[in-house]
Amino acid sequence: MTEDKKEELQAWNPSQFAGTDLLPVALAFQKVDRIGRENVEAEDLVLPSLKLLQGSSEEVKKGVQGARAGIFWLTGAEEPFEPPIRVLACAHTKSRSLFPKPDRPEHAGLKECRSRDGVTGTEYGECALCPHKEWDNENKRAPACSESHNFTVLTPLGPAIMRFQRTSIKSAKKLLSLWTMSTDPIFAHPLVISTTVRTDMVQGRPSTTYVKETKWAMKENVPPAAQAAARLIYEQVTAAHEQGKFAAADDEAPAGAGGGEDIPY
Repeated sequence: MTEDKKEELQAWNPSQFAGTDLLPVALAFQKVDRIGRENVEAEDLVLPSLKLLQGSSEEVKKGVQGARAGIFWLTGAEEPFEPPIRVLACAHTKSRSLFPKPDRPEHAGLKECRSRDGVTGTEYGECALCPHKEWDNENKRAPACSESHNFTVLTPLGPAIMRFQRTSIKSAKKLLSLWTMSTDPIFAHPLVISTTVRTDMVQGRPSTTYVKETKWAMKENVPPAAQAAARLIYEQVTAAHEQGKFAAADDEAPAGAGGGEDIPY
């Protein structure tokens, strides 16, 4: 039996997990038949979102079966997952988005702007020079444009995008700091994502936000065959992102509606 065959038959038996386990245990060991996919290009890579629903999410407001604030939701499959969840992260990218809010007078006259690569926006050009990403410290106002750290994760249902923005961005940066100090690729260990509840006063009324928290389970090693599957996803995502064409299926929806998940400041 060849080494490749032995690796294919290896079993992946992750540790027990008290939550929703979305590690792609079987999927990661399936051989991918790439015949007939030669013409699939980077701009064809549009992935579903695995997002944390808020009370303002469209799925919740419309009463979609199974949708409620505080749970994770996979678009396309329209399937809910109770937190915490365990996934296999494959790639990290950054993006920016500006969706003017009608209830914020300072947004008057602004146009929607999206930057899939976090470098150049569709409306206001170079992100580094754009004033709409800056805090208004004098009036304690959040920027109109929000940065998003995006992790492509591999689940039993295939790859999906998880966004960390606004209230969840601190947990993304904590993960990035840990990963940067490590010699391992992001897909060497599982990623556990839990939630916490934050309550703020918005226009004189209490508002609840569910916030993502991350834990990179560095004591648990992902087997080589599963890492190889994750690396293939990484290569595809990187190619699309470098061309500014990496997108989620609900990318056109504003944050707090279908596409985003954090309640705006």
